[in-house]
Amino acid sequence: MVKHKGINMKISIFAGVLLISAAVLSVDGQSWTKFEHKHINAGMTVVQCTQVIKDRKIVTPPTQVNPSNSCKSLNTFIIKGDVKAICAVGGGDPYGNNGMTISKATFPIVDCNLVKQNPPAVPYNCRYKGVARNNRRIIVRCEHGLPVHLHGSQ
Repeated sequence: MVKHKGINMKISIFAGVLLISAAVLSVDGQSWTKFEHKHINAGMTVVQCTQVIKDRKIVTPPTQVNPSNSCKSLNTFIIKGDVKAICAVGGGDPYGNNGMTISKATFPIVDCNLVKQNPPAVPYNCRYKGVARNNRRIIVRCEHGLPVHLHGSQ
């Protein structure tokens, strides 16, 4: 049996590049399932923001600057509509130069804004004030034909 060190080295380098690429692509750990959990709630009302965010344990994850979970300053819930269609052919248009897509369809949403508290709130005791908005175009990042990150709305 003949061993080819060059081939093994190329395979190792290729495998390393694939691992690094996968890590970079999923930096925010988003998936359709996580998107759905954080941003879709049929029948959501403005008075439900605090309880729904608490029940679903929605927080801003740790960063280098802030090494612990913190209250999310804004979370948007899409109340109804075919959100998956945004990522389908004809469902949206490119938005900006950062890989985002803006929906062609409009959606009713509830924006939940963090209420300032003294002392500052910590998860899962954050309070939110909801604002209902109609006819909003949703801006998302799509991966594998599904929304995985909500960038905002217009």
